[in-house]
Amino acid sequence: MFLHNNFSNTLQVAAIFILEFNRISMKNPLQGILLLIVTLFSLTITAQDTFSDTFSSVSYANNNGTQSWSTNWLEFNDNSDPSDGYIRITGGELRFHFIWDENIRRSADLSSYATASLSFDWRTSSLEAGETLIIQISSDGSSFTALDTFAGNQSGTFDQDISAYISSNTTIRFSKGGSDWSGNNDRAYIDNVTITTTSAPATDTDGDGIGDNVDLDDDNDGITDEEEYCSTINTSFLTSANVGERSVIINHTDTGYLRLDFSSMDNSFQLDINGSTIHPSVLEFENGALDAGDEYFVFQSDGSFISQPWSANSNGIPRLRLIVNEYGEINLYGSRTTSSTTLELMEAQGGTSFNTIPWTPGNNNTFTVTNQAGPGPEGFTGELFARAICDTDGDGISNELDLDSDNDGIFDIVEAGVLNEGGVADANNDGRIDGAIAGSGSNGLFNAIEDVDTEYALLSYSIIDSDSDGSYDAYILDADGDGCNDVREAGFTDNNNDGYLGPNPVTVNANGLVTSGSDGYTAPADNNSNTTYDYREIGSAPSISAQPTNTATCPGCTTSLTATVIADQFQWQYYNGSIWTNLSDGGIYSGTTTNTLTITGPTSNENNTQYRLLTSNNGYICGTTTSDVATLTLQVNSIITNRRITYRVNKN
Repeated sequence: MFLHNNFSNTLQVAAIFILEFNRISMKNPLQGILLLIVTLFSLTITAQDTFSDTFSSVSYANNNGTQSWSTNWLEFNDNSDPSDGYIRITGGELRFHFIWDENIRRSADLSSYATASLSFDWRTSSLEAGETLIIQISSDGSSFTALDTFAGNQSGTFDQDISAYISSNTTIRFSKGGSDWSGNNDRAYIDNVTITTTSAPATDTDGDGIGDNVDLDDDNDGITDEEEYCSTINTSFLTSANVGERSVIINHTDTGYLRLDFSSMDNSFQLDINGSTIHPSVLEFENGALDAGDEYFVFQSDGSFISQPWSANSNGIPRLRLIVNEYGEINLYGSRTTSSTTLELMEAQGGTSFNTIPWTPGNNNTFTVTNQAGPGPEGFTGELFARAICDTDGDGISNELDLDSDNDGIFDIVEAGVLNEGGVADANNDGRIDGAIAGSGSNGLFNAIEDVDTEYALLSYSIIDSDSDGSYDAYILDADGDGCNDVREAGFTDNNNDGYLGPNPVTVNANGLVTSGSDGYTAPADNNSNTTYDYREIGSAPSISAQPTNTATCPGCTTSLTATVIADQFQWQYYNGSIWTNLSDGGIYSGTTTNTLTITGPTSNENNTQYRLLTSNNGYICGTTTSDVATLTLQVNSIITNRRITYRVNKN
């Protein structure tokens, strides 16, 4: 068995195991062998590799990690000499001096790895306002995304997950990030550039190449994972006032995801979760308002401060959004101005990372949001959304991985309404958006239904909630709230009327689709042909305002039975002495499928026959309305005229 040379923890476990194996084997050889077998099948080993350059020698070909870079450092618009030029290696660091158009990049083949992170040490010297050094990344070597900028006279350590950019040509690039550097003493230094990778298999449920830990839509059904979580609480916050430090405390059980949206922030906050703060420092957003224990938070792309965070955004998006995902990882986003239409990633100006919050299933969680005292008014407004990772239908597949989250036989992709959006289809009827593997960019969310292809993307469509009760159609069994379960209104079989497709017990496959039903997962019914699925529109059984009444006629005469009712379908029946039987036009009957039954020329066989009318509406399969029973009685005439001679007949 080959173990990678990087595994200090694994080797330590192995050493302990060998000692224990030897001790047991000496006493009981068979027990030792069993221990060996069990241990070999129990150990999970995660391989870790590094691509690194410590600039220990003046060369653009240094490989100081466990793996080699796929290219050397490549200079552009400079002299490509590691010992000379505006970009060079000196004093064991990569130095940038008086940068205008010069940049430098290097690539690594990360295609065989599941996760990757980029880290390096940095320091800046004499960079004036607007002058920055920027670190960028690309998965194709041509289209680059900014990760961070560095300015002023500062130093720190950069460390960021770059798993979303894993490819055979992952490329990092350093260049100026703002204005041309104007001074001869403008400098920046980079050292210990390292890409750390792991090759442990990453879960990618939908096979789109984006691991579930960074995928915004793990099952490609067009509903973001955040929207598929449940057990939501939300709490409003504090209005601005000059009253000193204040806190809001919220409790929630079984939290597995947290989103904190601020519509205004004046001008700092800290979030404590079960006694642990999300960041070592208080998060400060107003330039010039830094207090002891605070750290400025700025936009990652250019180091700018958010503009007037105490004022709401006119487009309805938050000024700040903090997310703690299901893995306890934290990200912060902001709307740059009051008129911005998108959110952008923010970070601590000094590069200090957020803490990781461990979620414990089933536990109560206490969230304390604190607004620190300042020199003027302070306060914040917004909402906290705490959600649990949930499994609505209890089939063992959590909603964000389940293609039919309520087991009603209707795909979530259909119930969400995303198929109504331009460029979105499911022609192969598998419950996933067609083309999502190639068309979901770096965040795993289909490009046609998001505002930007970033980890903070927002859906560009509204998920359907047919009865406006706050629960999306995909997670409730009666989406329109009309008392008729969706599985039946869709035209599928529900053997025991429990709202689930097919009989009990329900069995599902790995995607959460019911396999124990006899139908389902086809286009839902639209029986009234109005282009709205029946399960989405409120329906009801007809209401009869005037019932048919008993009637008497003579043999050979004509009579009728009528009900006053508005309905789509009518069916007259008669009672044959044991069961009710449908009538059809022909013989003595006409109008058998209207609200008026006409009887022409009845005979003594029809005397005392009982009739009733069944009515229904096409858009409501769950109910019919049955009229009162009306009885036909035959009576002979008491006066008979024949050849101008009139006879009176004894009625008896």
